[in-house]
Formats: sequence, structure tokens, C-alpha cells
Amino acid sequence: MTDISAPPSYRGAQTPGEFLREMGNVWIGLIEMIASDPDQQAALAAYFGVTPSVIRDWIDARGRTRCIAPVPPTGRRCSILVGLKVEYDPRIWAGERGRCVSHGPG
Repeated sequence: MTDISAPPSYRGAQTPGEFLREMGNVWIGLIEMIASDPDQQAALAAYFGVTPSVIRDWIDARGRTRCIAPVPPTGRRCSILVGLKVEYDPRIWAGERGRCVSHGPG
């Protein structure tokens, strides 16, 4: 019997660098614009109007939605990725909500 609640294995970008290249294909010209900036994450944050921490988390997750459940004792967000969709806009990505199988529906 197949577990239908677990998403299939991720086949998109395997590294943050690959994700940034994919993102550049979606946001034509953005990579060239930020390429000359010594702090590319800050440049991306400024371009999209989000905080640098959102950009860091978005790149680390390679645009996939992370579970929103807090993990004790630190209270940090669960690191398990949920769903198959890759979001190339960090503004939309930051607002997405979902929970992994372990943390159940919110």
C-alpha cells in the first residue's frame, strides 16, 4: 500500500545555486541585476521588498513550502518540506502555510 500523504521525491533544484539559476529563468534579467552586488541576498530582499531572512529561508528551501509548526524547545519553524510546488516569488512563498504529516492539519 502506498502512503498517499507523503509527496513524491523532489526532482527540482538540488542546491541553492541551482535554485537561483532556475529562479533567474523565471525572473528574466534579475540575476544580471543582482550579480554585480556584493551582497546578492540583500539585493534580492530589496528587489522583492522582503527581509534578508526570508530570502535566506526561501533559498534554503529552494522555493518549496516548509511546515509552519514550531518545534520545541527552540520554537523554530519545522524544516520538513510540504507539497510539490516550487514558488519562485519569495513574497508569495513567505505567506504560504502548510503542515507536514508529523504535525498534522493546523
